[in-house]
Amino acid sequence: MKSLIKKTSRLGYDRSFGLLIIRIAAGLVFFMHGWSKVNGLGGVEEMFVSLGLWAWVGVFIAWFEVVGGLALILGVATRVIGFLFATEMLFAIFLTGFNSGYRSHELELLLMLISLGVAMSGSGRFSLFKLECEECGGLLCDEHGKR
Repeated sequence: MKSLIKKTSRLGYDRSFGLLIIRIAAGLVFFMHGWSKVNGLGGVEEMFVSLGLWAWVGVFIAWFEVVGGLALILGVATRVIGFLFATEMLFAIFLTGFNSGYRSHELELLLMLISLGVAMSGSGRFSLFKLECEECGGLLCDEHGKR
């Protein structure tokens, strides 16, 4: 019975494929939210100005979400993009305030934690351009020759 459990439990185990699924899910959310911002840049600029920021910050965030979402999906500089998305979501939570409690920030908190997980885990083997070393996890590592 133990050997049957071991064999069947290994059927669905693939760290890289799991990371790919997580990257696709998060990347699609960022891409779609960014795309809707790009298609309504006037409103986005007004919203960012009302938060006390420059209008160009809204334009930058909109395009970053589009390009960064695609980068996550494709596995391009995944750890860097994941860290930047986590930082963006942290700022989004603080900028919009805590008046309405946890429920108003569920999506931002979830995306922040997923982005941090991706930043810490890397892209896995399904990646177009990864910067991390598969052996030590270091960015642009030349010691192991396995990037």
